[in-house]
Amino acid sequence: MIGMGLTFAAAAAVFFGVLAVVMGLFFPGVEGELPFMIVAGSVWAFAIGVAFSGVLAIAARRLPFDKLTLPRVAALGAGGGLLLAGLLVAATWQEWSGGDALVPFMFLPLLGAGSATGSLLLARRAGPLPASGEESRSLGEGAVVGPPSSVSD
Repeated sequence: MIGMGLTFAAAAAVFFGVLAVVMGLFFPGVEGELPFMIVAGSVWAFAIGVAFSGVLAIAARRLPFDKLTLPRVAALGAGGGLLLAGLLVAATWQEWSGGDALVPFMFLPLLGAGSATGSLLLARRAGPLPASGEESRSLGEGAVVGPPSSVSD
């Protein structure tokens, strides 16, 4: 769960960094708020990643990895974002004015769906997992594949 949160946070840092550069170019005067946007976006993405990991563990526990489709994973990521938005709004209900409470319900599911889709695409690039009992692939010349052998004098 923590690893998924870190993956989401790293993706969000890149996304919000690019967004900050674009905003800095087109909206002069907002430079002071851009670092906060990057950090806050990464913190929220970490929480969404952890929530997504939990939702994925419950909803897709019986599915093999190759049966996970992009739309299903995106929907689960959006579900993680909705869960987090609900917790945020419920915990801070008195602080919201008017329709402002709807903003997390629009933004956080999108962030969750995008990060979940990216995580699945990244995991698919890694290649297949070794089967139970199968030796891992060689890392190259001189790589140690098995446990180190003991040397006796």
